[in-house]
Amino acid sequence: MDPSTQTQKLGQQEYRRKNYHAALNFFNSVIATEKQLDVSVLDCRAATYEKLGDLHTALKDGRRMISDYKTDCAGYLRTGKILQLLDKDSVALGIYKYGLRNVSSSSSQYQLLRDIHDSVNQKCGPRKARDPLTVLPVEIAQMIMSYMDFKHVVSLTRVSTTWRDYLKSTPGLWATLDFSKAKADVPKTAIQKYIRFSRGTVSRLTTRQSINLQHVVTQCKSLEHLEIGGGYSNASLIKAASVARNLRCLLLPARCETSLDCVSQILGVCKNLVRAEFHSVTSTQSIHPKWQGDMSRLRTLVVKVTDVQGSKPSFDSLMHMIPDIRELSLRGWKSKTTIPPASGVAMTRLEKLQLADFKGCVNPLALSALRTLDLDTCINVLHSFVDQESRPDLRTDGIAELSLSCASGLSLECLVWLLGPKFDGLRKLHLPQCTEITDIGLRNLIDMGLIDHVVDLDLSGPRLTDSLIQLLAFRAFRLERIKVASTAITGVGVKALVTKPGSKLQYLDITDCMHVASDAVAFARHLKGLKVKCGQEEFRGKKKKKIRFE
Repeated sequence: MDPSTQTQKLGQQEYRRKNYHAALNFFNSVIATEKQLDVSVLDCRAATYEKLGDLHTALKDGRRMISDYKTDCAGYLRTGKILQLLDKDSVALGIYKYGLRNVSSSSSQYQLLRDIHDSVNQKCGPRKARDPLTVLPVEIAQMIMSYMDFKHVVSLTRVSTTWRDYLKSTPGLWATLDFSKAKADVPKTAIQKYIRFSRGTVSRLTTRQSINLQHVVTQCKSLEHLEIGGGYSNASLIKAASVARNLRCLLLPARCETSLDCVSQILGVCKNLVRAEFHSVTSTQSIHPKWQGDMSRLRTLVVKVTDVQGSKPSFDSLMHMIPDIRELSLRGWKSKTTIPPASGVAMTRLEKLQLADFKGCVNPLALSALRTLDLDTCINVLHSFVDQESRPDLRTDGIAELSLSCASGLSLECLVWLLGPKFDGLRKLHLPQCTEITDIGLRNLIDMGLIDHVVDLDLSGPRLTDSLIQLLAFRAFRLERIKVASTAITGVGVKALVTKPGSKLQYLDITDCMHVASDAVAFARHLKGLKVKCGQEEFRGKKKKKIRFE
């Protein structure tokens, strides 16, 4: 027996006697003298360090065993055990997996390595999952799934055959079909399948693609909300509307082009409509709409006219039929329509009015309950307000949101009258490019306290200066968002807005403010934490390019 082997046996004897320090000295002597070490010597020393509590030193010997003896199980077993003692089970699992790839399956300790790997893998893995459908009552499971989006319900059908059969037998989960988030067109057969799952109880359908509309409204007798894409003829839309008697909400986006006559017929046959939106309407000279039928339940109406050919039709008869309207949005109506008609109809419940490219007039009687008014490029739409005798005692509640963009005919007196005797309810005020309100008029509005309670403010236009901004910053103590694009303000005005004590400002738009330096932008962004939108617009032919300044 050679001296190294004899010394190692002496160390092992001391280890069995629990004289770990003496055993360590023998193992160190062998390792120091031998150039060609046996893996068992490193394994014995690592075990001794483990008993002495020096796990990190023991780990070094284990890694050395793996490095020098890659095909031997001893290094992986020892290193994995030490890592488990260090509460690093996931790392130990990786060592065991590495060992199974490198050690031959014919090795005497391969099965031990496999068993330990499986045990640690089970320990690191999640607890045994249980099918919730086998644990929860049916009512509770259905209640939980009812809070899921439609796409998630569809995903659940792929879990297992049991789940699919359960979902198919629960019509309530298919009452809302929302295909708006689909990345590709949904096959028509799939849509018909989901309708069968609902057993005709579909109440809400949203899709961006063309579908078999007649089949849908025929099979879904309870349909109340319908939002569809394009690709339909006016006749098919009218026919579907006549079948969907329970329809309460109809939304036709810009890609679904309809005629004005089609709009009038849909509103006439759908007596239960509460909300109707038509975002691409054309009008021809040969066909004039006939506004007939019961529209008394209509509360929200959005009509955007995109193409007018020939004479401009009148809509006064439509205004007569919707006296209880709450929200009205008309865009591109170039006819001389009055809202409401002058012949005794007062829209006293109108709360939101949006007009764009509108050449008619607004009767002051319609504003007694108005809370939101949005006018964009409207020619003398407030002409009737000029009459001094019609102004007193018409406003009972103040407007909460007011947006007037390029509204000609708007004077300071008219604006003050619109907002009522008290301004404390005003939260949103947008007056971009309203050139008839001069800088003196703006100063008067600020002095009157009109913007004291405003949260969202837009004063874009060349009339705004640093002095007005400083006055505004002093008075508008609730301001959170402000847009001052295309103005003459400088960094002085910007710093006045963001350094005000107790400021709640979160968003600042200074697009096309040529006199604002980059240091003011950096100050607002980095030191005050504001979201700042800035840049300059360049026009090159018909295209517009925006340059961002950071």
